[in-house]
Amino acid sequence: MVLQIKKATDIKATKGTYLIYGPPGMGKTSSLKYLPGKTLVLDVDRTSKVLKGEKNIDIAEVDNINTWEHWERLIVDLFENYKGKYNNIAVDNISELERCLLSDLGSKGKNMGVPSQGNYQQMQFRLVNSLRYMKNLDANIIMTAWEFTDLYTTADGQQFNRSYPQLNGKILNNVSGLCDMVGKLAINKDGERGFILAPTNSYFAKNQLDDRKHCLQSELILEGDAVETTKTVSVTTNK
Repeated sequence: MVLQIKKATDIKATKGTYLIYGPPGMGKTSSLKYLPGKTLVLDVDRTSKVLKGEKNIDIAEVDNINTWEHWERLIVDLFENYKGKYNNIAVDNISELERCLLSDLGSKGKNMGVPSQGNYQQMQFRLVNSLRYMKNLDANIIMTAWEFTDLYTTADGQQFNRSYPQLNGKILNNVSGLCDMVGKLAINKDGERGFILAPTNSYFAKNQLDDRKHCLQSELILEGDAVETTKTVSVTTNK
């Protein structure tokens, strides 16, 4: 029998996949301090110094020069030797990882370091396939990304400046679709940092884990039944 059927009522809580984004220096890497349990940070953009002294965090640097082959070996190593050994695995930062993969491929090509169209397609498949592999590591997967803004037009012709995670447009929906939560990091009027989790015409966001529309930086991932009892603080900007 091919189909392995189970009742929806038997589904238990599983590890989640998170994409958090914001401008450089906003506090994306610092958000990793608040993750519950043991965390492995895959440092791509070399900003892990802000995590200095955190006892529950281990850091592994991703080769940002010979990235193409190193990233493949890293994913295999995680799957073969580290599955289930960390509560959280964070990729910091997937926007930079995208550029590093392209730069490495371009340096091996014939366009004086400029990636070809084929290199872009290689990068797109590698990133999406990597995320699929990582979702099987029995850990929360957290990816940080930079933010970019463009002009967004709704179906009825209205236009808005909209914030997105900085990812190649061909895979933005694919990566976001594989995530349970996409949050925009923002600061509210009281100076508290947190995430916008509900999509609007101005913000790219989603939350398929619970009914929160905003959360504090320290409450991105909740433990146990804290989903129902945690304090939720509205985080908005003046944008």
